[in-house]
Amino acid sequence: MDHDEIYTLMMDSLDGELGQVEQNEMLAHLSECPSCAREWETIQAIHQLFLQAPILSPAADFTQRTLALLPNTRHRLYALITVYGFFLLAGLLPLAFILWIGIQIGPAFNQPAFVRSLMQAGGQILDLVGALAGAGLQGIGTFGELLGQQPAILGLMLVMVGVIFLWGGVYSQLTSWQRRV
Repeated sequence: MDHDEIYTLMMDSLDGELGQVEQNEMLAHLSECPSCAREWETIQAIHQLFLQAPILSPAADFTQRTLALLPNTRHRLYALITVYGFFLLAGLLPLAFILWIGIQIGPAFNQPAFVRSLMQAGGQILDLVGALAGAGLQGIGTFGELLGQQPAILGLMLVMVGVIFLWGGVYSQLTSWQRRV
């Protein structure tokens, strides 16, 4: 039999739910397996300790004292409502400000000259972003060629990143240990 099955039989035997055939199988295994026999002795000793332990009941006023020690839910509710109200207000104020700005400068969008100047500024910004993206891609291509010629650079960079992560983990372990102490 498997040790897990024997362990289950041991638990059933303690509960008095084991038949005679299973009891004999368990005892036969225990006579052959010293580790299971030691486990059975230990389990029986613990079971006897539990049976001999006095039954304790809580004090008569335990419930009232415990409930009196709990925080007042009404005060906690008021605090939560205040915090959530603050967050709601903090989220609505920027929206109100954007709406007020929109109302203030809304009439300017009816002027064709203003719209034309915005379109020109947007076009110039798009040209600038395109030039920056092109330069960045060209720089990445140059860096890729450098890595192709000198693969040791990539290896060195990976080692440096690994060392940074390793020491970051060591630092977090050290600081978490200090917080526990």
